[in-house]
Amino acid sequence: MTPTLLQRHRRAGRGVSSPTSAGHGRGDSHEVLRRRDLDVLAWLGEQYGARTDQLETLLDCGPRTVQRVIARLRDAGMVTTRRLLVGEPAWVIPTSSGLRAAGQHFAVWQPRIGLLAHVAAVNDVRLHVRARSPQSEWVPERLLARERGAGEHLPDGVVITDGRRVAIEVELTIKSQRRVTAILDELAGRFDAVLYFCAPGPQRQLTQLAATGRWPVLGVRELPRLDASAV
Repeated sequence: MTPTLLQRHRRAGRGVSSPTSAGHGRGDSHEVLRRRDLDVLAWLGEQYGARTDQLETLLDCGPRTVQRVIARLRDAGMVTTRRLLVGEPAWVIPTSSGLRAAGQHFAVWQPRIGLLAHVAAVNDVRLHVRARSPQSEWVPERLLARERGAGEHLPDGVVITDGRRVAIEVELTIKSQRRVTAILDELAGRFDAVLYFCAPGPQRQLTQLAATGRWPVLGVRELPRLDASAV
């Protein structure tokens, strides 16, 4: 990752700190959006979207507070909420207005059922990393994609901590040994460390590969999970 990308990422984070107002919801009232609302928008834009329970973890608050934040954003036309899977919390997805308010130039995410588990898992990992290393910096896949070289593998995120760049991979399914080996060879050459967060099947596969010693910078962890049962 280049310094230019990191500088833009930091500027984008500062660009969502000012309260603003918008009135696209009920009646003609103009709801003032708070700094926290805009920080949530920026996080959602970077991650595509998130479940409401993940926003509870992000904001370190209960469901009522999260629902008030979502209501302000939804009434201002900044997010939509969608129940995508039976028995799981609703997803919150920034609109084009929300992305612009956060100073972002991403396309509005169109969720696909087959990718929901992976997006949710990456969100869980980002929240886990923040809890374990609050001073670290997460550069999301959406930003990394903008400066990816031709043919380069795109990690799910990069964590910058103590001047080191750690490629983050979130693996829910087992890939072919040949494919995983190629990814490891590439990422180990580009980053200071490579850290996999895995479901049980791929965790066994990656643990066996790590035991060979071929990639000294490789770490393998269990996939952290939030409780998504509350609706």
